[in-house]
Amino acid sequence: MIAKDFLDILVHPVAKTPLQYKADTNELVSTDGDTFRLIESVPILLSKNEKDGFDYKDHYQADAVAYDYFEEEPDPISREEVKRLHENILSEIPANTNWILDVGCGGGWLAKSMTGKQRNVISMDISDINPVKAVKNFPSANHFGLVGDVLELPIKANSVDCIIASEIIEHIVDPKQFLQQLYNVLRPGGKLIITTPHNELIRTSLCIHCNHLTPHNAHLHSFTEQSVTRFFPDNVTKFKTRIFNHKLLVRARLQKMLSFLPYSLWSMVDNLFIGLNKKAYRLLIVIEKQA
Repeated sequence: MIAKDFLDILVHPVAKTPLQYKADTNELVSTDGDTFRLIESVPILLSKNEKDGFDYKDHYQADAVAYDYFEEEPDPISREEVKRLHENILSEIPANTNWILDVGCGGGWLAKSMTGKQRNVISMDISDINPVKAVKNFPSANHFGLVGDVLELPIKANSVDCIIASEIIEHIVDPKQFLQQLYNVLRPGGKLIITTPHNELIRTSLCIHCNHLTPHNAHLHSFTEQSVTRFFPDNVTKFKTRIFNHKLLVRARLQKMLSFLPYSLWSMVDNLFIGLNKKAYRLLIVIEKQA
């Protein structure tokens, strides 16, 4: 079964045609006859196109098997840094938001944060493990799971009020296509909120299996406040960027000492350090679609 208001914003990942639910087979069917299965209530809207060579979809499916994104970070300093990352994102979500798309939902932290707030959250991932588990762990009439590829986004144009893409863009081969696809499904007046490592030095290792240089953490790109703008869609006119989580606060383990501070006060301290130098771990980008 699938909720009608959720189904209404889903489309074929390639043809972008509407989908219908067939209760007898528990499938979604497009007008051209393509069918897409559901795992429990979560649609698997990945294209069936065969690709030569490396398939990143298989990679991230294997990644979700190997790593449990629902486990709590064991290191208290890293846990505090991630907490402040999430607070920075939440501070940018407009109060009147109806539909929120969480791209690369991981452990479903956003859906958990929105529990009881009557906002529709779509936990989307390219693996079929994380969205299914997110919906199970944080059940709500307003929480929906979706398996999809951002580069073949199975969501109707101009249908989502707010999109969160946290720590995803650095993994994408084509960041410009990534941003364009997300911008397309954003409603006029909506917000696209992105975070990524700031000015990261990408390290590589020689893979013992393929004998090729492999970037650590599968990070393909490094961004600054200036460099990221060249990947924006051509019609973007309203945006802002800022950096946060100063490296000294993290490395000197001061984050833990400041953990008692509410976000507003912590942000003032973080900005004070950033004013001294621009050494921050995270970059936040907010793009608004003009009405």
